[in-house]
Amino acid sequence: MQPDSRPLVSVLIPLYNAEEYIGGAIESCLNQSYKNIEVVVVDDHSTDRSLSIAKQYESDRVHVLSNPKKGAQTARNYAYECSKGRFVKFHDADDYSTPGLIEKQVDRMLQDGDDDTMVYSLLHQLEGNGEMTIQTRMKGKDYFNPIDFAVDMLRAHAFYCPHCYLLTRKTVDAIGGWNEQVRILQDRVYFVKAAEVASKVLFVDGEYAVWRVFDDGVHIHSQKTPDKMKNAIETICDMAQTVLRYKDNADTREVCETFIGRCIYFDFPSFRPILPYVNELCRKNGLKWVKFRNERFNFLYSLLGWERTTALLLGIKKIFGK
Repeated sequence: MQPDSRPLVSVLIPLYNAEEYIGGAIESCLNQSYKNIEVVVVDDHSTDRSLSIAKQYESDRVHVLSNPKKGAQTARNYAYECSKGRFVKFHDADDYSTPGLIEKQVDRMLQDGDDDTMVYSLLHQLEGNGEMTIQTRMKGKDYFNPIDFAVDMLRAHAFYCPHCYLLTRKTVDAIGGWNEQVRILQDRVYFVKAAEVASKVLFVDGEYAVWRVFDDGVHIHSQKTPDKMKNAIETICDMAQTVLRYKDNADTREVCETFIGRCIYFDFPSFRPILPYVNELCRKNGLKWVKFRNERFNFLYSLLGWERTTALLLGIKKIFGK
């Protein structure tokens, strides 16, 4: 089968102040072995050279638009409205993929999928120091009960970036768009919702997506104000409720409540000022959150309490990197 005869894939990129990376992201799409691709870039009112750089790639395959509203979610939704592909891949402006990713995902979709299938591949993380790490907390496999995919993601505290996934247009329509009220963890809640509406989730090995990891206080996921953390815990509880609606038993409830606790633990300095709000929100949702503890430090927990010990341990980790 010739590549041109296979379905069109729309790669949708929201763009905001990524002048250093947007060229590489677009080239990563154009250099895919699968050639029947359109790239839709929606600039979200960038204040650097991002838009002018993206426009250098405009062609019959690359469309560069401006967001009529404001925000990454509205940019993603607008890009989707302007796209035509039977298959859809959301893609951030500072990430990239290995050259065979889309072709392998499309072939798996056509061979074993249907109009409600989601295909995914593993994620590699490019750290700020240039080191490439492989996320190993969750092993890739097929899921014929898609909610089990969401449960395993929560169980492993492992999530994949948007460009790890290939979706059908029918699935994107069923999700109902990116929630424009979610300000943090948007991709996590979106793909839990995707698992909620999918018929099955299929895995493709041998190719992968790359996520550039930033923790500089400038990128949106590094800006952790109290309002954003309130939005984060609301989003986390929403993901838990999505899982529990479809499978509420002792195992899934433990997974959800442990997941909430791990999220709070690993971002404890940001959650600490809003713990009363966290506790009240969990109570309203009929959830607890399991306090994540390192058993090696039980003496400190007994001496200082959970909050002080957690703050101390995370402070030491930040200073020494371990």
